[in-house]
Amino acid sequence: MTVKTPNILQDSPDGASCPALTVHELSAGYRGARRAIQDVSFAVMPGERIGLFGPNGAGKSTLFKAVVGLIPHDTGHISMHGQDCRTSHDRVGYVPQAEEIDWSFPVTVRDVVMMGRARHIGWFRWPRRRDWETVDALLDRVGMLAFRSRQIGQLSGGQRRRVFVARALAQETDVLLLDEPFSGVDAAAEEEIFDTLDRLRDEGVSVVLATHDLGTATRRFDKLLLLNRALVAFGPPQSVFTPEALRKTYGGQIGVFQNGERSIIVMDEHGCPGDPCE
Repeated sequence: MTVKTPNILQDSPDGASCPALTVHELSAGYRGARRAIQDVSFAVMPGERIGLFGPNGAGKSTLFKAVVGLIPHDTGHISMHGQDCRTSHDRVGYVPQAEEIDWSFPVTVRDVVMMGRARHIGWFRWPRRRDWETVDALLDRVGMLAFRSRQIGQLSGGQRRRVFVARALAQETDVLLLDEPFSGVDAAAEEEIFDTLDRLRDEGVSVVLATHDLGTATRRFDKLLLLNRALVAFGPPQSVFTPEALRKTYGGQIGVFQNGERSIIVMDEHGCPGDPCE
């Protein structure tokens, strides 16, 4: 049930015909290692929110790093609004996993967001007044302006994630890749992050969000992308979130039960941790 790019350019929330991000038959991996992902194809329309799901080691982080140019891709094509990735890598905003960031580094919230302006400022140049005004506007956009003078490590997990969303937006991008933004945050912080993403969607910002929380799959995303080194399925939740597709993604036996608006997923010991997974 893998869906190739030519079939996924049709359904846009606002009727737009040109994808914000296109990934076509992408294969990538780390130097000296076998390919972590192979022949992955999907397209993200303006304003869409895509949920990226897969087990540990499925290649979710590799996919993100290949899209933003942190690792090379062996084969395939990536484009932003129809522009080849070689000229548009820096137009994709990337928020890495929390453990990849040194939270003890002595920088303020404002400084962190300013780092996203580096391409616009230029190397060895000081930020101008309009750059600081842009940073403050972005912090206000994600509800973090009041914390602009705090050291980044003094913030809660959810607040840190929102600051890094602002940092990604500082690149003047309308496509965000978020790698496990809910790891280590509580339910209230997760809701704050989704509130921020809801506002950005209203502004036409597209988001691809990697998460292990299958309970959000049918409630929070326009489309789902199931990945296990190769693309298993891509499309609307009602057609992708099925026991067959989840079994191909995670392995083992799996059951999906609807409880009102919530989906309850029960996996055996070879699936995700916990029983049930919600």
